[in-house]
Amino acid sequence: MNQRVLFIGYCLFAIVISYIPIIGLPFIYLGTIFHEISHALIALLTGGEIVEFVLSADGSGHVLSRGGNSFLTAFSGYFGVTLWAALLFQAGRGNNMTRMTLGVLILLFSVTLILWVNNLMTALILGAVIAMLVAMLVKTSAKVITYLSQLIAILVLFNAIKSPLYLIDGRAIGDGALLGRITWFPELFWVGIWCFWGLCVLYFLFFSMASTKE
Repeated sequence: MNQRVLFIGYCLFAIVISYIPIIGLPFIYLGTIFHEISHALIALLTGGEIVEFVLSADGSGHVLSRGGNSFLTAFSGYFGVTLWAALLFQAGRGNNMTRMTLGVLILLFSVTLILWVNNLMTALILGAVIAMLVAMLVKTSAKVITYLSQLIAILVLFNAIKSPLYLIDGRAIGDGALLGRITWFPELFWVGIWCFWGLCVLYFLFFSMASTKE
């Protein structure tokens, strides 16, 4: 199959799924986990500590941290989820790399669950996503797991491109508003940066696909 045609198929499927909330919800949860873990990891790497890690049933979430670099921590959420999606997509080019990446994600999510989660809803959501990844890892054939990994990556990436737009609601809350208070640039600037970053990654992934048939 022509790989770029396959990529377009992934994108069309992601668009369709975005209009089916119940089916698309697990992938929204996965994107939110990537978003919040990005905040948490940068906070830790810049000398902070995690106070609270929360996921909500509607697909939203938040991380409260103490210390660390406020700018990098706030910026990393929407930036990070796009990067995670790109890494997952690239890992989907080979069976061994896909399985290793899924194993790392399962370990990372499990450590998050043990160290930072202290409420039932977050535990249930994170546990369900971990179970989904474990099922992929142990129940999926070598051929299917690579396609499935890339499809999930595109679903997460489309959500990453779209989700910053929800910050433009006039309430001045969220990562963009925080960055607006830290810097001279308004919330809309940061929303544009995150959306543009996601589109650039989508463009890169498309043109990195081989145009030859398998």
